[in-house]
Amino acid sequence: MNPTREPSMTSTGRMTLHWMRERILPLALALVGIGPAAAASEVEPAMNAAASETKAAPGATSDSRGGLDGEAASAASHEEARDGADAGDHAVDRDADMDDEPAAHAWTAREAEHLLNRAGFGATPAEVAAAVAAGRDATIEGLFLPPELQVPLEVPEKTTFKDGLARPDEMDRDDARRMSRRLDRDQLNQYTSWWFDTMQSGADPLRDRMTLFWHGYFTSSQRDVRSSYQMIQQNQLLRANALGSFEELLFGIAKDPAMLEYLDNDENKKGNPNENFAREVMELFTLGEGHYTEDDIKEAARAFTGWRSRRGEFREQTRQHDTGKKTILGETGRFDGDDVLEMLLRQDECGPHVAGRLLAYLEGVEPSPERKAHYGALFAAADYDVGTLLRELFRDPHFYSDAVVGQRVAGPIDHLVGMSRRLELDPPDIWLTYGTELLGQELFNPPNVKGWPGGMAWITTASFMHRGNLAGILLGTVEVGDLIEGGTFGEDMAALRDLARDAAGRPAPRGDGDEGVTGDVMSGEGEMMTGEMSASTPSPADLRRLGQLSRLKRLDRSWTPKLRLERDLARGRTPDEVVDGLADLLLAVELPPETRAFLIDEYQARLAELPDTGRRSKDRRNLEELLRSFAHLILSLPEAQLN
Repeated sequence: MNPTREPSMTSTGRMTLHWMRERILPLALALVGIGPAAAASEVEPAMNAAASETKAAPGATSDSRGGLDGEAASAASHEEARDGADAGDHAVDRDADMDDEPAAHAWTAREAEHLLNRAGFGATPAEVAAAVAAGRDATIEGLFLPPELQVPLEVPEKTTFKDGLARPDEMDRDDARRMSRRLDRDQLNQYTSWWFDTMQSGADPLRDRMTLFWHGYFTSSQRDVRSSYQMIQQNQLLRANALGSFEELLFGIAKDPAMLEYLDNDENKKGNPNENFAREVMELFTLGEGHYTEDDIKEAARAFTGWRSRRGEFREQTRQHDTGKKTILGETGRFDGDDVLEMLLRQDECGPHVAGRLLAYLEGVEPSPERKAHYGALFAAADYDVGTLLRELFRDPHFYSDAVVGQRVAGPIDHLVGMSRRLELDPPDIWLTYGTELLGQELFNPPNVKGWPGGMAWITTASFMHRGNLAGILLGTVEVGDLIEGGTFGEDMAALRDLARDAAGRPAPRGDGDEGVTGDVMSGEGEMMTGEMSASTPSPADLRRLGQLSRLKRLDRSWTPKLRLERDLARGRTPDEVVDGLADLLLAVELPPETRAFLIDEYQARLAELPDTGRRSKDRRNLEELLRSFAHLILSLPEAQLN
């Protein structure tokens, strides 16, 4: 973020930040307390007060997810939206914001950081400075790494006994099944850690970014597929083609074993077609709602008959394929699945649909009809080359306008990976893996076929408090053990343990070992966190949350952040400069004047209270602790939730 730029905010940004400031700022102050996270008894009054004020606002409503306003709540739960990924919830008309667009050739720290945030997962101040020095075009081209510089891929193992895994003679069937599930789970966990490592390293940021986008676009879930081999193979398909041909990606995903199983095409047979796969190929992958008929879906389902997943590989069973004539989108013939995919790519609606979803994901706001049409036509004319579309977008002045910069609510992965990259920290995989799950985004387990809803759906009173606590863990101002035993996490833990104990008729796992809650308990239906526990029996999501909280406790034994904020930001600087330096390092938008003034006054007061020990090393440690507590507070502000 460039501290010299003039603060500017669109109507969308004002709406988003107004809601978060009114509802969330009291929670941030109560939660952080300029130090370790506050106990629930301190947070609850602030939550109630904020909820009361929101309910009193004209047109505001609340729901079980913590009193979100009606539009935000609808965005989190609306089942027909089907716009997936991390797109924002409020449309922004490009024409209304043309006056906010920077000059076509402007390239400052503001534009460089924005590009590195959206095309990757954040950047250090040194990386931003290097991008400014290199220039826009060189920075953009540097994101498209040649094949020899791409992150290498691991080849997954098949871990089921039917695929050849040896089984000891003395092992009974149940033990063998448990071992198979354990090996399968461990393999996916290892691959997930590897993916987080690549995001953290920034070695191939645009490929990682686009792999995550396609992961939420062409969704499959380990809970349904139950095969790490197939899920990893799918992810490698997405990664290999993330910046290449959408046509190749579409044909590949249509014959991907995990996708065929996830969308029930294994059950799609001649004489008894299953329409799920054909419907999602049209509705989500290519055309969007309103550009096909139910008859088109039924006929396309017949064309896809016989496409199946067998032992983790694609199989085309000709005896199960319907070879009869079909009429699809006005064309008649003896079509098979390949014919249908080619037909869909020829439709005028395909380019704008895919390009529109990509723009909404990277910009955080819905593109205007004009921009959607422009990029759709460009995409189709380029034979659906993703790289061509991205290069055009990254050179588009509107991409750097105030309608886009800082207007995207950061999803859990963006939030935690970006936070650690800006601070140049390398936290343990467990912090990223279970932290992002706790906030509602679990890799390889999107909530449903639409992917993650994104936007304001990421922010609830519960998830906001967890964001603040996870920031404190990263900075070392919060100990996980304290959260487990008391405060907001502790109340969750106690409630979840009671529910698990009641359901199982035995003591629930306390999470002190390596496993926590695993296996079938962890593989139930996913849902966004609501901040409220079930009234009687625990849901699978409740039990997964118990496991996430339990596993995070291991961080107390393995994580000490190596930060030198005292050296880098405080020596020889005034309180104003210290607060501005922290905000510049940690935020993508400007602090409101009143918040900045509060932080400066509070920092001055706390600084005056620091004892003069007469020992330079001790005094520096005390100042470091103070600075980390203020970094924790800033990362718990509404502005820190924007990318």
